Amino acid sequence: MDTEIELKFLVSPDVANRLPTLLQAYQVLKQDQQHLANTYFDTADLALRKMDAGLRIRSQNGEMEQTVKLAGSQVGGLHQRPEYNVPLTVHTPDLSLFPTRIWPKGVNPAQIQQSLQPLFSTDFLRRRWLLVIDGTEIELALDEGEVQAGERREPIHELELELVKGDASQLFELADALVKEGGLRLGAVSKAKRGYQLAGLSPSPRLRMLEPLALQPQDACEQTMVALLHQGLRHWQHHEEGWLVEPDLEWLVQLREGVSLVHQTLLLFGELVSHRVNSGWIDDLLWLQQQLSWLDRAQMLAHLTGDRGHYLRRLDCQKTLVGKLMAQQAQLPDEARLRALFYSPRYGRLLLGLTHWLYRQDWRAGLAPAQTVQLAAPVASLARKRLDDSWHTLRHSALGKAELNGAQYIQQKGKLRRNLMVGLCFSELYPEGERMAFRMPWLDILRGIEDLDMLSPLLDLSEDLDEQDGAELDEWLARKQRFLLEALEQSRAQALLLQPYW
Repeated sequence: MDTEIELKFLVSPDVANRLPTLLQAYQVLKQDQQHLANTYFDTADLALRKMDAGLRIRSQNGEMEQTVKLAGSQVGGLHQRPEYNVPLTVHTPDLSLFPTRIWPKGVNPAQIQQSLQPLFSTDFLRRRWLLVIDGTEIELALDEGEVQAGERREPIHELELELVKGDASQLFELADALVKEGGLRLGAVSKAKRGYQLAGLSPSPRLRMLEPLALQPQDACEQTMVALLHQGLRHWQHHEEGWLVEPDLEWLVQLREGVSLVHQTLLLFGELVSHRVNSGWIDDLLWLQQQLSWLDRAQMLAHLTGDRGHYLRRLDCQKTLVGKLMAQQAQLPDEARLRALFYSPRYGRLLLGLTHWLYRQDWRAGLAPAQTVQLAAPVASLARKRLDDSWHTLRHSALGKAELNGAQYIQQKGKLRRNLMVGLCFSELYPEGERMAFRMPWLDILRGIEDLDMLSPLLDLSEDLDEQDGAELDEWLARKQRFLLEALEQSRAQALLLQPYW
């Protein structure tokens, strides 16, 4: 058995031309290229897929080999999976050739064998370089070809860095040097998973709302921090993949939620491991959220123009307004700009750095005794302190004042989102009834602020209308704002009287 430790990247096509030049700076022990044809097998009811296993036969230079990869772990673009390889003389899988001990308890490989069938294939040219860096050997493989399921095809442009032997840190250092050049994106989806999706045997990515993490009061702070970071990264990368399959605004909104959870987790636990957290990540996370800050505007415009401007249906100038709003939509970042962001060096290095930190558990190195104790302590105590701090900040912000106008409410939107994210991180530590009774009014206030902010794109448009239409729009906006402000003030007055649930 081998356990793969590899980083997977999806790459832009031009990387193939640049890569040989980039690798000239390294000692190359071996270089070759090979054509690989792979057929993937499973049962009709996907027995292997359900246990997170993959079975393939690889044909290469007239020789065949069957491989089974079993359930492993994946963080960011780092994949670790047990792998078993057996040579074959015929193009038919034979599970009896694998050791019986490898199968999970309760799995009957003989029964699975009877129902195996080919599902999809991959066909690609692999260019390989075996590098040695300070005694560590790394195989770098550039794959270009396609996944095929029936008549459906998808291109393959992937780069894999696999640790052959030595220090995994060298794997990350090489990856970092390559990512700096641009055109690489950490890949969380394997060729096999792409094949299942292409064959219609595995669902395409679906939008997911960010859910509370299952926690117990006795869970250690370290355990909770790691679990939250894993959850944030999974949510982030899942919606990145979803957007690339189906470019839609809501994928990006949820991607931003994952980024926000990672950011908030580093802030919540940072002082426990402060000297081992790269301060540059905080800057990069802020940068990334700034790159996505236009999403609020995009959501507003999408709502205002949806169903041909149904929201504006009572205005005589509806058609004119919708035209002007759609012109604003056209100025927002397009698909090409977003793809460039996801393949950019800064974006890639941020994800790579977080992945390396989690893999190496770097926060443990050089901890002071007091920090070690804090990390091992039950999370319940830290949760109360962080919730107290967040609530104190909110109470002493403008949201705690006697009266607010529309602009002041909108300015507090980011602060309220951060406060609610802190609550989400520790939600499961507290009874649902008490927790939701406190959170729901503030969630309603956030929705009210978002509704108020949705009028913002209209505020400047009255100057572009004739006198009559401009007066009509101003009156309509004033009425909407007045109604929303009254509701917000009532909700906020009640919310400020609530007793914290923690």
